[in-house]
Amino acid sequence: MRILITGGTGKIGGATARRLRAAGHAVTAASRGGEGGAVLDLNDAHAVERLATGHDAALLIMPIGPEEHERGPAAVAALVAAGVERIVAIGIHHAEAMQAIPHFAAKLPMQAAVLASGGTVLACNWFMQNDLHVLPAILHAGVYPLPVGSAGVFAVNTDDIAAAGVTALTSEGWAGREVAVCGPERLTGPGLAANWSAVLGRPIAYAGDDPAPFLAAMARALPGFDDWTAHDLRRMIEVTQAMGCAASAEEIALSERIVGRPLARHIDVARRLAGQQQEAA
Repeated sequence: MRILITGGTGKIGGATARRLRAAGHAVTAASRGGEGGAVLDLNDAHAVERLATGHDAALLIMPIGPEEHERGPAAVAALVAAGVERIVAIGIHHAEAMQAIPHFAAKLPMQAAVLASGGTVLACNWFMQNDLHVLPAILHAGVYPLPVGSAGVFAVNTDDIAAAGVTALTSEGWAGREVAVCGPERLTGPGLAANWSAVLGRPIAYAGDDPAPFLAAMARALPGFDDWTAHDLRRMIEVTQAMGCAASAEEIALSERIVGRPLARHIDVARRLAGQQQEAA
């Protein structure tokens, strides 16, 4: 198969591209900067259609932002116009129920357009790799600062999302479906900190539910951190603390089926991230 991946150099897109190439598929990995692949501006629907022409399938990974409300459906329409027969998109688990979060609401029209086209939405839970944003605080300050709260999320490893993407792109039975992609266990802020304590062999304290310190740290660390991003992150924290992001036993079983192997546990991902940091040092 010839497969296009937008956001093809990011964590999910890059991992999916590597898996597809290893299986013998021809992959066009596209990004705005074109690092190691094709240049693609997702704001330009005509450019999406031109690049997508001749591809059998596409994995659509949209950048977060207020423009996605219009840009997402336009990208789906461009893929359909290009004759792409199988469209798979990275979406959000419980996006409709949690649409008070701006980037969740912005993704809903894209998800609806993919399903209307007969494609597949991989509705992803919280990412385990969110820990990468706060790894220095974990390793050097002994604090887990992500204010996840106590309702709990079913965080998923991004490598598992990539494996699910390969399955949906290359096998039958997933068309026209929204498939939850989640982890195998409920994780709270204190529980995530406890996992890091076990991995590092020393206490890692949960910093608490106040979003202000975390938002201040993100404002210093993230390029392009603006008022919309600040509001979006604050609402994500508030809604997640209030609602959690739950997964049913059926959703966990379906996640494992589409991933094709046992779902990664957070403590194992934390152990790998800590090992990678030690090797880099």
